[in-house]
Amino acid sequence: MNIYKRKLICSSKIFNGYTVTVDIRYYSNFDELINHFKNDLLKTLQENNFEILIETFNKSNFHIHTHNFEEILLDNSRDIYICDAC
Repeated sequence: MNIYKRKLICSSKIFNGYTVTVDIRYYSNFDELINHFKNDLLKTLQENNFEILIETFNKSNFHIHTHNFEEILLDNSRDIYICDAC
């Protein structure tokens, strides 16, 4: 895997396993990463007309608590989990 690529994987009751790969050179904080992930997930839901899942998505509070941002930048050996369950 490219040293700049990171996998963002959803840890969620509904969206569990949804994965987005990003190039960390284009992000400067957690919010930007999470927003990219959310936009990608929402686009997928909209393209497939998952109306009830979109409602659930809109109520979700996505966040990262397995890494700090420095770890994301420096460590490409661990996947990053985006949670909405806590």
